[in-house]
Amino acid sequence: MRCTQIIGLIDEAREFLDNNVARIPDVVCPKCGEVISTKKHIVKQTDVTACGMFDDGPILNTYQLQDGSRIREIVQAIPWSSGPCIFLCLEKTDGTRMFEWPQEEIDEA
Repeated sequence: MRCTQIIGLIDEAREFLDNNVARIPDVVCPKCGEVISTKKHIVKQTDVTACGMFDDGPILNTYQLQDGSRIREIVQAIPWSSGPCIFLCLEKTDGTRMFEWPQEEIDEA
């Protein structure tokens, strides 16, 4: 069966986002003021669903980091293996890529 496989970000990139993305308070306890839940500060979402085999590719996020800078998810590679395998990495606003997949792993897709 042919299908789109969204491989996504490597574990280190997800860990970086978890530790560095600014958070927006979701719910604050009215009695104690404690933040009960938070969500990541997503500044923009870019639709790249056309990268998928049936327009089912990912939505890429641009995040606000705690230091005020921004970082975005980008498509690093799309090799074909019974359908597109979409590998993502992160990119700073100056164009520097971070947390790229090793070529060997992309070639194994």
